[in-house]
Amino acid sequence: MSPMKNRFLVRRIFLLLIAAIMLWTILTAVFYSFVANPVFTRIKARELLPRAHLISQSIFDAEAGTTFCLDLIEHSHELFGNWIYIVDDAGHIRQHTQLPEQLVAQADELSNIVLKEHASLFQDKGTHRLSRYRLPVAGDNFLILSVPIEDRAGTRVGSTIFVQPSKEMNAGIQSLNFALLTSSLIVLVIMIIPVIIAAFRIVRPLESMRVVTLAMSQGDFSRRADETQEGEIGDLARTINKMAEDLSESFQQLSDQAIRLKQIIDGIGEGIVAINRKGEITEYNNRIFEVFGLDKKYQDKTTPESFLQGSRINHFFDQAMEAKNTVSCVITKDHRQIQVVITPLLTKQQTVSGAVGLFRDITQAERLEQTRRDYVANVSHELRTPLTAMRGLLEPLTEGMVVSPEDQKRYHEILLRETLRLSRLINDMLELSRLQAASTPIEQKPVSLLDIIRGVSDNFSAIIADHELSLRVEGLEKDFPLVWGNSDRIEQILVILIDNAMKFTPSGGIITLRIAQQSDTASVSVEDTGVGIDAEDLDHVFDRFYKEDKAHKDPGTGLGLSIAHEISEQLGYELTVQSTERHGSTFTLGIPYADDVLRSLSRMKEVYDSDTPDDFKDVTDG
Repeated sequence: MSPMKNRFLVRRIFLLLIAAIMLWTILTAVFYSFVANPVFTRIKARELLPRAHLISQSIFDAEAGTTFCLDLIEHSHELFGNWIYIVDDAGHIRQHTQLPEQLVAQADELSNIVLKEHASLFQDKGTHRLSRYRLPVAGDNFLILSVPIEDRAGTRVGSTIFVQPSKEMNAGIQSLNFALLTSSLIVLVIMIIPVIIAAFRIVRPLESMRVVTLAMSQGDFSRRADETQEGEIGDLARTINKMAEDLSESFQQLSDQAIRLKQIIDGIGEGIVAINRKGEITEYNNRIFEVFGLDKKYQDKTTPESFLQGSRINHFFDQAMEAKNTVSCVITKDHRQIQVVITPLLTKQQTVSGAVGLFRDITQAERLEQTRRDYVANVSHELRTPLTAMRGLLEPLTEGMVVSPEDQKRYHEILLRETLRLSRLINDMLELSRLQAASTPIEQKPVSLLDIIRGVSDNFSAIIADHELSLRVEGLEKDFPLVWGNSDRIEQILVILIDNAMKFTPSGGIITLRIAQQSDTASVSVEDTGVGIDAEDLDHVFDRFYKEDKAHKDPGTGLGLSIAHEISEQLGYELTVQSTERHGSTFTLGIPYADDVLRSLSRMKEVYDSDTPDDFKDVTDG
């Protein structure tokens, strides 16, 4: 339990109790003072009245004891603390008690008061008269009691007047007030302990509720208030606990929704940024940096806010929120085409609460679209060329314009050549499409690269010689290990590369077929001394229908290198090119060793504890 000084309610109850007791005491004393004076006055009057009647009856009756009355009047101050005045019907003071020295100066004033009361008594015709007077000079209040003196016939012949100072009576009242205050303080001291205990008992459940509410404000909904209390406090505790349970469930649902939303946003392939009306970012994913081509180091050094401001994209958000319409555009940054779509977020009252931006890198899509258009254009061009030539030859033949047998034979030879060219183009297109579809996997096994090179060199020696070129083969003298692949496909790649070298190597040139052993792969190179490839065209030599001659006057369909590259990727090989313009080109094919692949397959079998796949049964059995 925390110290009482930290318990505001306990201190408030304690101070309220003290204030109530003190106020009760003060008000009691004040009211008691107002009430006590009349009460004590009446009590004193009832005390003096019998004595006054006794003196009134005996003062002029010698038989009743005039001497006794005179002695009583003379010593009244010593005996009773008051003074007695005897006034006749003529209004003269016949006898009175001697005043003390301190009141001698006020003797005349007292006498006037006595005579005044005498006259009032005779006028009122009452049995007695009671009055109060204050003499400021004497510093005291005086109680004046007047009783008529009557003869035997009942005629009033004077009056007996008692003058009673109030100091004694005031002293009694003050004593009672002091006793009252003292008792109140004692009661206060006695009540402190039970009041504090009662206050702590009242405050304890409230304190537990305060702790629970503070924990709830800090996001901790696991605490519960004490529900065992009766009455309103127990109802309040149960209400707070119910509210804590509801808030806990609601916050858990909101947290789950926020997590799901974050996962959804992070899983989207586009960059997303959401801002509020003030332009502050509320949600985003890291893909926004990737869309703009920013690396991880830059991401760690910047924030989305600074990135948007630096790239001036925040103006698109301002424009969308001001116009309440979607803003869509394509921006270019670092050779990237980025589509930007900014949509304002509107409330039910159609007020803007923020905006969300979607950023998509459409560079690849644009390139694919451009490639598609180029492909269609190239196919159309490649098909139109032989068809146009064939049409130009068929029309004269059909119309009978060519009558010479020699010319007809020449026209037929040209038509056959163009037909074969068109057939090769269609076959190459079908071959490339089939390879790209990869519908049938290529079976691979250990093969001898030396045997493949020897077969290719034997087949192309005569053809290369017909083109007035020389063929060199290097590396056959070495003891070359087996490689992993497919003999037919490797030979197909080499045939395409040699055919390409023959097309671009002038007469007298040299084509070199070279094999070599690298640390992790074997390599086969086809090197020529032809025209070479321009540096800006090196990245496109494997593209479909790409020809260095932009007029497409070079022989071939422009699909050979694309087919070779596609086959190498299907086999898992790497086909590269190096060239210097007017100094020839070198195409190199990297092929893995069979031993390395078989060891990898063996390790995969041990890891997965499974049978060798069907594709490799022939290899492992051998």
